[in-house]
Amino acid sequence: MLILRLKQAETAVADGRLDEAFEIVRSEQIRQHRRGQKLIGRLARAFADRGRENLDAERIQLALNDCNKAEKLAGNIDEVAKLRSAICSQMEQKRLRDQHRSLNLAQAKRNIQNGWISAGQQILDEADKSDSQAGIVVQQANLARLQLNEVVSKIEQALQKDDLENALDIIQQAGISDNKNEKVLDLIFEIKNSAIEKIRTNLDNGRIDLARSLFEKVLPVAHGTSEISELGFAIEECQKAAEFLVSGQPREAVSLLRKVKVICPSAKWLDSVTEQSKKAAELLDELAAGPLGLEMSSNVMMGNYLNRSNEQFRKKISAESPTAPGIPNISKNKKVEWASANANNERAGLSSEFVMQIDGIGSFLVLRENRVTIGPVSSSARPAVGLMANPNLPVATIERVEDDYFIRSSSPINVNCTAVTDKLLVDGDKIAFSPRCSMRFLVPNPASTTAILLLSGTRLGRADIREVILMDRDILIGPGKGNHIPAEFLNETITMYTHNGRLLSKAKKTVLVDDTPISDSQGIPINKQIRIGQISFVLTKIKD
Repeated sequence: MLILRLKQAETAVADGRLDEAFEIVRSEQIRQHRRGQKLIGRLARAFADRGRENLDAERIQLALNDCNKAEKLAGNIDEVAKLRSAICSQMEQKRLRDQHRSLNLAQAKRNIQNGWISAGQQILDEADKSDSQAGIVVQQANLARLQLNEVVSKIEQALQKDDLENALDIIQQAGISDNKNEKVLDLIFEIKNSAIEKIRTNLDNGRIDLARSLFEKVLPVAHGTSEISELGFAIEECQKAAEFLVSGQPREAVSLLRKVKVICPSAKWLDSVTEQSKKAAELLDELAAGPLGLEMSSNVMMGNYLNRSNEQFRKKISAESPTAPGIPNISKNKKVEWASANANNERAGLSSEFVMQIDGIGSFLVLRENRVTIGPVSSSARPAVGLMANPNLPVATIERVEDDYFIRSSSPINVNCTAVTDKLLVDGDKIAFSPRCSMRFLVPNPASTTAILLLSGTRLGRADIREVILMDRDILIGPGKGNHIPAEFLNETITMYTHNGRLLSKAKKTVLVDDTPISDSQGIPINKQIRIGQISFVLTKIKD
């Protein structure tokens, strides 16, 4: 029987059926037989030879299997040791090639995402043409190029028609404001220059409402352009001057209007409005020095007096200067109710919904509830985030559960191009109710559970609000990444946080309310001008 098994193994080796022979010679009886020992030596060398053939053909795993079997039969003989060394060397080379390929693919993807499509394709051209992943990235690059070309074409058509606002809307919807493509950079440069010219023209003509509207649209694209920032400062100074005029404090408005004149020397209406404000201040001083001065010194009487005179004062300015109405129009645009002189300074509990309007940065809708509804503003049950969209679109709910956010909807909505009704949201997710109604979910700071909804393909009823802040414990305002509201002109991050139903600030600078310092324990009030160092803002309640 033993001799028969030996003959079977010898025949299998001779026919090249090495694996069959390996199973036969594993018998202890064959291994102890002299004829079997010779056969084992032949079989081990045969495995080593086949292993080298597999290695030459880059069948590394098969070569490794043959090497292991040869070592089990004959131990670490010279042929086996050489084969194992060659296998390890080729495995290391393959690992380095795979690593290099992965780095090239990642670099190509980054270039494509940043708009450097040609650079990404050049990297892919050097890749192995049989690499399936490289082929997928090439397809993505081709698609990105087509999409970018289409967007560029639409922007060029809008600029040819002198439709600057449409061009800015296209850039915002396509999300290419940070694109590094040379053609896109040239178009954005052209758009910024055109916007600066139009904003300045509107200011010169007294159309501050149009200047503000265009400024807020170009601001995300301008990225801190100094001339844009300067014009934004002029618009905000006009805003403050209007506030002083409406509240019956024309003397304070004069200095602000003079600052605007420095930035906009061609705005002739500023001369007349400044002169009218000076005359109004002198008239008020004369009244205060007359027989009624004692009565006017009373806060109540002064408040009543100003309430009666404000409307007449506005009518007087409008009648004397055709362009002066631009100033009161700002207050209508911003929807801020000017407080009269007898308004009290009671710090009411912080609302669960309010708007934060930051000078030179923009307006933000802040929602503090853990559960927020999002949908068309015309829905039967009005959502907290009311979108200007088709009323037939579904209403979704974003709920914060501890440190996580979940989106739920009775009807499917798209999250990252996948239809879902319930999903855990992560930083960077794209939420789309329809092709023309979408937004980005962002968590700028991993240490904070406050999230951002960046409206990209839709807008709210208030066109000046492009971001919704889902506030948990804090809001970070400052330079660089990791802040909920980027403000590159700040030297430090300002933290806004809630405590006992009040909104407090944590910063090195003193908090000023209407230029009056308040203590750290006092809540930041609604409808008051707040200044903390370089930043100035107003909180307003949501109107039903």
